[in-house]
Amino acid sequence: MPSLAVSIAVFVGSLVVLLGASEVFTSAAERIGLALGVSPFVVGATVVAAGTSLPELSASLLAQVAGEPGIVVGNVVGSNVANVLLVLGTTAAVGGRIAVDRELMRVDLPLLTASAGFLWLAVWDGVFAWYEGVLALVGLTIYLEFVVSDVHRLEETLESVLSEVRDEDVDVDPDAPREPKELTEGVTAGAKTAVVAVLSLVAVFVAANFLVESILDVAATVGVGSEVVAITAVAVGTSLPEIGVSVAAVRRGNADIAIGNVLGSNVFNTFGVMGVPSLLGVITVPASVREFALPAMLIATVLYFFIAQDQEITRYDGFALLLLYAVFVVNLFSFT
Repeated sequence: MPSLAVSIAVFVGSLVVLLGASEVFTSAAERIGLALGVSPFVVGATVVAAGTSLPELSASLLAQVAGEPGIVVGNVVGSNVANVLLVLGTTAAVGGRIAVDRELMRVDLPLLTASAGFLWLAVWDGVFAWYEGVLALVGLTIYLEFVVSDVHRLEETLESVLSEVRDEDVDVDPDAPREPKELTEGVTAGAKTAVVAVLSLVAVFVAANFLVESILDVAATVGVGSEVVAITAVAVGTSLPEIGVSVAAVRRGNADIAIGNVLGSNVFNTFGVMGVPSLLGVITVPASVREFALPAMLIATVLYFFIAQDQEITRYDGFALLLLYAVFVVNLFSFT
């Protein structure tokens, strides 16, 4: 067994490669999709959403293949808790007041809360079976259809994606026809883009494999369950890019991006990152997750719902969320 220092170094290195390769693959997939004539609204709602959860999804798939289902559910629960308490908390604490759109309160937040409730009920018996995974994927499909149908919620995402692939600033008019042809005009994807997509996807799964192995090594050396490492270290590591993007978005006055990042990532994690690996076999849920981490995730989600009821998340709310995350981590280790 490698030393703890070596295991941690492999963990950090594989996580960095995993995040970088996921970003490169997502960009290449966006370009290929648009060049093939896929609606920019579909690309914005699916490729971008999936890309933010690709590190968790790839690691969870390989963990399931390796017979380590604790890492799968640990990834999901840890990332969801970190997104609400750590990402949203840091964003509010650093960026200041975050305005919450009424539409998010009316539809998205209830859907997010419902997805957390679904996961809690699904694993009540200690397992997440394939048919529950199918239900989760149906839920994800319904959510994505809802997102695609709303032009306004995708405006910022579309402008970012199209500006990147066209190498120029693009203004998306939400009141214009749903899919104006000029949005994808001039977008091409040659052999180079295809090669980049394939190589980056290979890099994603190679890095994810090393990440899973390093999680097992660290857990064995420290003497904790692999799910605990996934809930803490993996969740924090995969949340760091989200923190940077969200803080920058709030400072630019685009608070909806910060809120949308948390909402979309959590829904995709719950439905997609749990749903897909379950098709490979039953996911058993460790007691530490079922009895502590998962209820904590549900509480954090409900707390997010109630904090947003006055249509703002203040700096003080942000500090309170960060404090709660610290309490969560300390009690997680105490529990195990």
